[in-house]
Amino acid sequence: MAPPTRQFHRLSIGQTMPETRAQSSRTARVAGRPDPSGNDDDSDRGNQEGDDSPVETSSEEEEDEDEDDEEDESSEEESTRASIVRTRSGITYDLRHLDTESEAKAMLGLTGQFEVVNCGASSSGYDFQLLDRPRVHVGPGPPTCTCTTFQSRPGVACHHIFWLLDQLHGCFLPDPASTELALSHDGRPRVRPRIEDLLNGQLEAVADRLKWPYLRVEGDGRTTGMTRAEKVRDVLSAFSPKVLPEDFRQDLVETTAQTRTPEQCVVQGDFEATIFRLAVHDDSVFTSMCKAMPSGACAAIYFDKVQEQLRRLLADFDRYCATGECPSDSSSPGRGPLEVDEVVQQLRRSVSRIHANIALRAPYGSEGAAKALVSILEAIAARNKDALEGNTWGRASFHGEDEDQRNLYHLLIGSDDMNLDPDAELFVIDALFALPPSDLAQHIPKLLDIRSKIEVNRAPKQFLIRLGALIRQTESASAGAASGSGQMGSGQKRPAAGNPGGYSKRSR
Repeated sequence: MAPPTRQFHRLSIGQTMPETRAQSSRTARVAGRPDPSGNDDDSDRGNQEGDDSPVETSSEEEEDEDEDDEEDESSEEESTRASIVRTRSGITYDLRHLDTESEAKAMLGLTGQFEVVNCGASSSGYDFQLLDRPRVHVGPGPPTCTCTTFQSRPGVACHHIFWLLDQLHGCFLPDPASTELALSHDGRPRVRPRIEDLLNGQLEAVADRLKWPYLRVEGDGRTTGMTRAEKVRDVLSAFSPKVLPEDFRQDLVETTAQTRTPEQCVVQGDFEATIFRLAVHDDSVFTSMCKAMPSGACAAIYFDKVQEQLRRLLADFDRYCATGECPSDSSSPGRGPLEVDEVVQQLRRSVSRIHANIALRAPYGSEGAAKALVSILEAIAARNKDALEGNTWGRASFHGEDEDQRNLYHLLIGSDDMNLDPDAELFVIDALFALPPSDLAQHIPKLLDIRSKIEVNRAPKQFLIRLGALIRQTESASAGAASGSGQMGSGQKRPAAGNPGGYSKRSR
């Protein structure tokens, strides 16, 4: 073995010490100079018996290069895998044609989960209302969305569009699990029939399959009615004291596109399923059922049940925060530990359902919807406090959040130091604007009291302005109605909204 000093014998004061022998060898070859380590000197190699450093250097170089190649290949494979995503619909998507921003939106949408409140067809295409305000429109041009993400960069799909188009395509592919689609920046597959062409005349069937409420849109833009299956579900659920149509026997899926004889409607051992099938497929059964439970009664029952669910949810939450006691009722919408995030989500979902059903059930039920909405707004306006304040079981927080994040008022209404999105849905307020002002007249005192409370609690300016506008609109309509009724004469009364033909609500 050569002495350690041998490798330095060619160094001069001006030279730089190479970090490794491999680097030294490579540097020498590039410069056309002898290897400073002396490894390319034949006489030195001859004198260094058993010194196999040239072989070692070559081996080290090859190992370094192999490692670099493996790292490059591994990085490339990871990048490819990150650009391929398989969704819940079963479809596999290739995102490699998207830029970085679009790929991030696609990943968020395709791996996320949203809820469609209602959908419908119109002369300009198809509209899909999602929970918490976003509305996606599919038409002849690229899909659009009302969310701020899309509005900040129109023409480039947001996460809502990527998610929705995945759900829709899953309904038209014969075998989604074996399908791979490359996506464009507008959210649509690069090589596929356009989704608006696939939806032509099929939206009602698609909505039925995905359990999305379907609205028929008239020429004047007014939405009306339910599908026959939705109507049957609505009637049958009306006999349940707590279950809403959206949650009633979700295993029961029937469409009028599939015909059945009365004998084929029989489901052995399941009378409810048999009646459901008969009502969907047999006109006489459907007509008799609707006579027994008219639309006005269904609407009144629906909004009463939503209001009761919300009342029970808040009572259960208050009790849980104070004592740690979980709801014992198995049908409670919040059974199990009730934590603030879950309660906020359920409150928003219920208000969105009321909002959607105002249009779905028009002209019925608006009085019940008004009562339910004002009641929930009143309850939240009175809860400007830490939900765990004064509890008896020693709970300091749910998941380490601060007191504002445990405050239902702060989470749902907000405070004046919050910058609300101008397009954001205002809790309850937007739904109240969907009601006829005349149906809010009896609630003016409560609305005024709510406004006073949230002014003291420093509600966001946008919220106060909208609530003030709602009150003025209601007061104006109420004054006009009073003036009109005075001219009609004392013997005439305006028919109750939503109860044509003299139908009166059954006592409860």
